[in-house]
Amino acid sequence: MAARIEFVNHSSVLVSSDTVAVLSDPWYFGSVFHKGWSLLVENDDAYIRQLLERTTHIWISHEHPDHFSPPFFMKYRDILQQRNIPILFQKTRDGRVTDFLEGKGFQVIEIPEGERYSLSEDFTVRIAKSDLYDSALLMEVEGQTVFNLNDCPLHEDRTLQAFQDRYGTCDVLLTQFSYAAWKGGRDNAAWRRRAVRSKLNAMRKQFRYLSPKKCIPFASFVYFSNDLNRYMNDEVNTPDKVLAALKDETPEIVFMQPGEVQPLETLAARPESARWWQEAFIRASDLPGLRYEESFRPEELAAGFKEYQKRIFRKNSRTIMGLAARLLPLKPFGKTRIRLAESGQVVEIDMMKDLRVAAGEADVEMHSASLDFMFRNEFGFDTLFVNGCFEESAPDGFSRFAKCFAIGNLNAMGLHIGLSLLGRLDVIFLLIRKMNSVRNNVSNGGAAKEATRG
Repeated sequence: MAARIEFVNHSSVLVSSDTVAVLSDPWYFGSVFHKGWSLLVENDDAYIRQLLERTTHIWISHEHPDHFSPPFFMKYRDILQQRNIPILFQKTRDGRVTDFLEGKGFQVIEIPEGERYSLSEDFTVRIAKSDLYDSALLMEVEGQTVFNLNDCPLHEDRTLQAFQDRYGTCDVLLTQFSYAAWKGGRDNAAWRRRAVRSKLNAMRKQFRYLSPKKCIPFASFVYFSNDLNRYMNDEVNTPDKVLAALKDETPEIVFMQPGEVQPLETLAARPESARWWQEAFIRASDLPGLRYEESFRPEELAAGFKEYQKRIFRKNSRTIMGLAARLLPLKPFGKTRIRLAESGQVVEIDMMKDLRVAAGEADVEMHSASLDFMFRNEFGFDTLFVNGCFEESAPDGFSRFAKCFAIGNLNAMGLHIGLSLLGRLDVIFLLIRKMNSVRNNVSNGGAAKEATRG
């Protein structure tokens, strides 16, 4: 049999040769990002079990739960362990994903960046790291080269040229086609429109530098499914928009629906598959929204913040954080104010002191369940930014909020505030650029409005 590809869901495909079949990023059921995202369609259990009977390896691109789904590994643990399916993952500083999986009895193969790893005589893979924690899988299968970029933010000429210089070009490209995080709140549709144009322009640049013959758009078959973020579906890219915008590009755009299998060498667009997904996007607008059922009083949040502080100061130098807050122009770890959406109460958080009820203007507004989630989870800030279940309430409000809590992103990457961080200034500058980009996009969408509740 010729090398082939089977589309499963969202960012999950099975790429196969005669002897090897690599499954990517299996997320097939349930909401993710703290009740923020849902799949446009979920896969049938019988199909998943049959799929795993044909799988020899699983690759995980990064720790985000729409790519690394712990519930998947727990639900199908029996068949994965019975078949002894190894999990391929990038080598990281913290080893958190590897530790979790090995702790559950799975075999993990960590592959250093750029190193060729042979799965068989006719199937070789490389992992290319990108941005803060993402990675791409570059496969050579029976003479066909497949680049799975998933969410990798390869959209600048400089980074794409460096990527091409190191890894070359491909026959088949898989890449994200719509935005996947907060884009400025209810009143900032302009940012969302810029985001979809930017995503299409990124695809055009990827085509220019990576020279694919075929492109499979994927990793965007989701919808913002919480009552607090559903407005963000208003501008997302859909198959119709992608096909219209990229109709004059060189690679053929190939949408594939779940369960569709094609040989890599003769991969071709099937109009019925694009229509199938287009209809799925339309149906999603009629699906019920998720909501947070439990609320937390300020005193409960204060207790949660104390525990959060203890974890932060165990891993990071409180002294250096305090000096940075007082002396650096950026004012990291400064105060921020949050309006609780259910009650209208405002709480002020001082990373170096405490959480207390306050009066006056807030920087952001969110449900108390979101704030509690941030305190309980190191990746809480990242989750909130992706799910977008909050609103900016004052000019530069999100920037102040982010500077208080972005330390969680560093810690989740295995980096900590201390003298050793001086050796990773590249990461610090990258975070600063990201925050500045967010601030500029918010400003370009119009001045933030005061929240009316409370």
